[in-house]
Amino acid sequence: MTKQTDSLRAVVVTAHPDADAATAATARAVAAGLRDGGAVDVEVHDLLLAGFDPAFRAADVAAYRGDAPLPGDVREEQRYLEGFDLIAVVFPVYWWSLPSTLKGWIDRVFTRDWAYDDTGSGVVLRAPKNLHFFGIGAAGARAYDKYGYRDAMHAQLVTGIAGYSGAGDSSLVLLHDGESTDPDAHAARHATARGAAARIAERLGRDGNAA
Repeated sequence: MTKQTDSLRAVVVTAHPDADAATAATARAVAAGLRDGGAVDVEVHDLLLAGFDPAFRAADVAAYRGDAPLPGDVREEQRYLEGFDLIAVVFPVYWWSLPSTLKGWIDRVFTRDWAYDDTGSGVVLRAPKNLHFFGIGAAGARAYDKYGYRDAMHAQLVTGIAGYSGAGDSSLVLLHDGESTDPDAHAARHATARGAAARIAERLGRDGNAA
């Protein structure tokens, strides 16, 4: 096990209605890997259990336009995330992208002047700058490579969301066999997820990027 940093804190964000599903198990594996890599504090934040509303409503539009403050639940979620150095998003791949709850979480929470500055205001952005995605697909790796899904998801998540938010330390880890009936396939996926998470935490601690 890598020696812990003094302050590296990480949150694993997920959203799945079945606590026994592959997504929940993989989230636990990612959390364990972050601890292996030296994180002193790791929390698993399930948006469904937390009751987060992913629907982008009129209040969100008004806040985006600068006509009203952020909705209270959005600002509360931002304050929660500000307590971490690293966000790991664990999700089942739905239609080669994020499920609706996680996409709505991004839409509502990663706001202007918190995650990004597109007006040149110079405001201090408080969103964590280490954002990593762990996607669990039912299809095998060959399908993602053959049809370009891997590159498309990387462009959307790493270049688009993380890059636009200034998260210079970002990655997409694609995992497979989420619907397999073979226990060994699930064990292999968990080991891959745990190892990848450990390397991410190790690199962050080594580079001195923890707050």
